[in-house]
Amino acid sequence: GIDQITTHSLVPVQTDAMSEQQWRRRVLADLVAATAASSFAAPFVAAMDTAITKHAAGTHGLLASLNEELAVLCRRPYAFVASVPCRWLFGLFFCTYGAANLADTFSRARGGFSSTAVLGASTAANMSVAMAKDAAFAKMYRPSSMKVARPAPPSMFACFFVRDLVCMAAFFTLPPQLSAELQAVGATKVAADTASQFALPVLVQLPASPWHLLGLHLYNSPTATPRERLLTIWRQMGPTVAARMARIVPAFSVGGTLNRRLREAWT
Repeated sequence: GIDQITTHSLVPVQTDAMSEQQWRRRVLADLVAATAASSFAAPFVAAMDTAITKHAAGTHGLLASLNEELAVLCRRPYAFVASVPCRWLFGLFFCTYGAANLADTFSRARGGFSSTAVLGASTAANMSVAMAKDAAFAKMYRPSSMKVARPAPPSMFACFFVRDLVCMAAFFTLPPQLSAELQAVGATKVAADTASQFALPVLVQLPASPWHLLGLHLYNSPTATPRERLLTIWRQMGPTVAARMARIVPAFSVGGTLNRRLREAWT
């Protein structure tokens, strides 16, 4: 799924136009912060995404697969970090954080700040890499009956695209509205903003997860009937929603916070 960071969590408060030296320093800080945050988040989310995909293919139970992946991470961390799944997740986070950071820096270098530029850059980077990553995972962890990986069908990408659109609403559109509602019933602005920014990305996995599972099932079982697809998604929904909610913590909350604080510290 989409692993986003809000514009609010990205940008420092400085708004003055930057000199060339400040601009170069900020670009370096952008890349270093994106690298550090991605390095932290990638291993944990790679383990979760691997378990989710194996579970969807019917080759492993989700919890058993997750325990297996985390055991490898603990016993052989260097091998796990160098693995293809972990490299995919590092690339996903680095592109997302890096695109958002650089869009912020470039807009400030021109004398202002454009939330639209940050949102557009991070969304384009995240959605494109996330869909490519999920297609690669589906091929790597395909059902045992599929001896050779088949091309990813357009219908799978369509499902992933809808999934990410649903997530985008929770990451960017709905939090201000929920925050306003919470403030209207007595919550402070800080508490309302924090609750909406952390709760909605987790809760949106309820409507987003069926689209993720449908996309994987279209790849894993191309000849299944609609009824078979619905039954499979229903059986897999509970563990998948729980895992996708859990992956939000390193991907969205901790990773985004680390990225923001490192940028602030180094600029």
